[in-house]
Amino acid sequence: MTQHPPQSAMPDAPLSSPAGAVRSVQEVSALIEQSAHDLRSSLNAIQSWAYVLDRAFDTMPAPAQRALDGIRFGMQQQLALIEEMEEAVRLLADESAPRWQRLDLLALTAQAIADRRPTAEARGVLLSPVATDGAADSSEAAYLIDGDAERLAPLLRHLLVHCIWRAPAGGSVGVQVLSEPDHVKLRITESPPLDQQRSASRLTALTDFFGRRAAPDGATPARQSSALLLTRRMVEMHGAALSAESDGCDNDRIRVCIAVRFPRHMSA
Repeated sequence: MTQHPPQSAMPDAPLSSPAGAVRSVQEVSALIEQSAHDLRSSLNAIQSWAYVLDRAFDTMPAPAQRALDGIRFGMQQQLALIEEMEEAVRLLADESAPRWQRLDLLALTAQAIADRRPTAEARGVLLSPVATDGAADSSEAAYLIDGDAERLAPLLRHLLVHCIWRAPAGGSVGVQVLSEPDHVKLRITESPPLDQQRSASRLTALTDFFGRRAAPDGATPARQSSALLLTRRMVEMHGAALSAESDGCDNDRIRVCIAVRFPRHMSA
């Protein structure tokens, strides 16, 4: 669970009150909403010119058509990133206590995959349906956990987006949900790396990031995506644990897996 400094150490004590926290979230929401509006306005101009070019020629030369298709694809990607940024900033600014309820991690994961399948298809990435260990055959509660639905659903979507964006065209992302005695484990497998050295450095970077370890000898820490930054925060608020694992792969390459172990029950 995320640890907060005592109130006396906070930079602005009034914001530690419930009313102050609400005002802070509202201000951040207003700022991110305006920023997103400004970013979309710039894309609208590009979209207008793309529309004009598309209708300026009865038969457009192949290179020009590919360029126009690339512009449209780039705009769609930027719009998706803006939407994800809006959601991520609001969630990161929200310091309210989690609202716990019993949730089916398998069902939420399947919904997250359905929500992000168009993103994967647009990038030419195979996003497989969620796999399980079959525990539901013996217990209906096999994948139930205590969770905050308003945070858990975005957590799953953003984690999938991170892996989809890392995958090359023609790559794949796999998802598993596994039942353990006191936990339910989510395991997302990234697309195979290009070489063994790169996968080994990826494992190290993720392990340090998930464990909030400082870079050795004052080195600059590896840059992580905004989706992964949000994932770490949401996982910690759920009292869960993030880890990086590996799977064997063809030609001795290592496939990296991001694993989250959710406790079945939150302690008081």
